[in-house]
Amino acid sequence: MKYRITNAYCNLENIGIVKMFMIEGLPFTFEEEGFDRLDPSIIAEAVNNEMITLEQMYQWSCYLVYEGMHPIVYDLSEEIANYHDIPDL
Repeated sequence: MKYRITNAYCNLENIGIVKMFMIEGLPFTFEEEGFDRLDPSIIAEAVNNEMITLEQMYQWSCYLVYEGMHPIVYDLSEEIANYHDIPDL
């Protein structure tokens, strides 16, 4: 089974709207730039998604590192079906 990377717009505590990247639904990183924060469809999507805290991001990242599944820390190119969707750092 290959894992999938997805993304969604959401509100990140103390930052605002971000583009959140997830591996099998678990957030692992986000982008603050490269999209129009005033776009009504982006705002609507962010409002409909649950707000994420920095503490949650930290906990999820720790879990993914512990499991050897953090796409930025480990080379998972063979395990992820759409590896090209991971943002460049």
